[in-house]
This record gives sequence, C-alpha cells and structure tokens, in this order.
Amino acid sequence: MKTVKLLTIAAAAIMSGSALAQVTLNVDDNIKVTAINGKEVRHGLLQPLKQSFTLEPGQHVITARYDRLFNLNSDNHDYLKSGNITVAAELADNQTYQLIMPNQPNTYNAAKDYVKAPSLAIAQNGKIIAQEDSSEDRNGVFANLTNSIGGIFSRGDSALSANQRTITAINQQQATAPVAPAVSAPRAQNNLDGFMQLWLNSSDEEREKIRQWIEK
Repeated sequence: MKTVKLLTIAAAAIMSGSALAQVTLNVDDNIKVTAINGKEVRHGLLQPLKQSFTLEPGQHVITARYDRLFNLNSDNHDYLKSGNITVAAELADNQTYQLIMPNQPNTYNAAKDYVKAPSLAIAQNGKIIAQEDSSEDRNGVFANLTNSIGGIFSRGDSALSANQRTITAINQQQATAPVAPAVSAPRAQNNLDGFMQLWLNSSDEEREKIRQWIEK
C-alpha cells in the first residue's frame, strides 16, 4: 500500500515538474504574432490580439507585425500595420519573456513613420536578449543570412513563408558552421613523462591514492 502511494506521489511530482518546464512569452500591445516555429498563428476577426503564448524550452523563431487601430475622431479612424519581421532566440524553461517593439510611438503621426521600419525584440526583465530591425543595416543572428532568407522584413510575403525561410536559413548556418578542431593532449615521450603529467594534473586526493599504490 505504501509502495502504491509512493509511486503516486512520484508520478505527480514528475507531472508537476514537466508542467513547470515551459516558457511563457507575453506580447506587448499593438503587436500581432503571425507565425511561430514554422506554423501560422491565426487570430479571430473580432477578438483582441493574443498577448500570451506558452512554448517549450529551446530555440524559437517568431514572426510578428505592428498592428494598431487609431481613432482619429468620432467618424474617422486609421488602421496601421507593418510588414512581417522575424526574431529568433533561445528561451530557457520555466522563464518568462516579453515580445516587444522597441521605441513604439504613442502618437498617430509618429506611428505612420514607425510602421515603415519597426523593430522586433525579445526581452527578459527589461533586458533585450534578441532584436531584429527592419533597416538595411542588420545585425544579430540574421547578419549574414539576408540573401538566403530573402529579407527579414517583408510586406508582400506571407508571415508563414518568412518564418519558414528564417528557420531554413538558421539550420543552414548551423550546418555549415566551422567546427573547432579538437585539442589533443601532448603525447608522453616515455612512461616517465606520462607519469609526471598524470601527477601534475591530479588533485590532492588523487595524489594520495597514487602514493598509497606506490607503497604497496
């Protein structure tokens, strides 16, 4: 009976730990997430934009756009939206992150300019850990991938295509990244040299064991 109870407790603990091993991504206002990790994100026509996602730990590729409705007066409004922009980052388990658009303006006139070249970033505790700009001078993870991706920032391309091209480009970069040659330890010219290297690299506890072995 006790064994069954212990197994039940252990199973509950494992399930609880698994539930905690997730990532929370909160989304700032006026940002519409359009694709994540090669899959399109759909939003209801009359529903507010989704402002929180639960993800698995690991690398994530997120595509989004600036999306805001300005009420200019009682009879007039303007809907501003940018092209899709993609950012990628490694997100750790049981952590919370924020998807932001840095320097997002509050006024309509400023937003009309901002929508032409927004930035997308992932932040944690107020610190940006990954950012992509829609300007020509790119940096970050996509610095050398502009040609293969075909443009991180695109108005005519679909969010899904932009997201999937980014994933492909990252995979290609990782596959072709040079591997540092393994550094091999210098060979001992004879047994004495080998013993001396072993002694020099040993801890105090290991040296005591060597002394005991020699005395036998």
